[in-house]
Amino acid sequence: MVVYDESTRQPAPVVLYGQRRWAFLWFGVAAFATASGAAMIAGGAWAGWVLVVVFLPSAIVLGLALRRQANELRLDHTGYTITSVFRSSTTSWPDVERIGVLDGTREQLVAIRLTAPAAASYPGAAEIANAMGGYHRTLPMTYGLPAESLAALMRQYTPG
Repeated sequence: MVVYDESTRQPAPVVLYGQRRWAFLWFGVAAFATASGAAMIAGGAWAGWVLVVVFLPSAIVLGLALRRQANELRLDHTGYTITSVFRSSTTSWPDVERIGVLDGTREQLVAIRLTAPAAASYPGAAEIANAMGGYHRTLPMTYGLPAESLAALMRQYTPG
């Protein structure tokens, strides 16, 4: 259910946070491999450098991905914003033609069809839409809600 801001009569902004299912496990693996490499280096084994060089950057990135703000979906009266570890992307509601649900390989995903002018600004938009049942993009996760519920929530923010 959307809560409306009484002063503006617009839907109040909502922020949903998502976690990637296996993020803690992969972070643990990378941290353990880095620590093992450091122990090998301390013991005089040069092969420990390989572990540190390969797994330390992974541990850093995966650690950043565990932050609550790293996987965020913000819905407001102007559009939706997806924020991940390194970037943020905003789409305005007038650019959205339809919001639905697609069956992914492991789970259902919220799918978005853009208007023709908005899709024209993306290279390969027609091929993407053909491959995804008429939709141009999907959300990277469902942010703790079933895909149908998240799609319904997003539809409540679209004008008209």
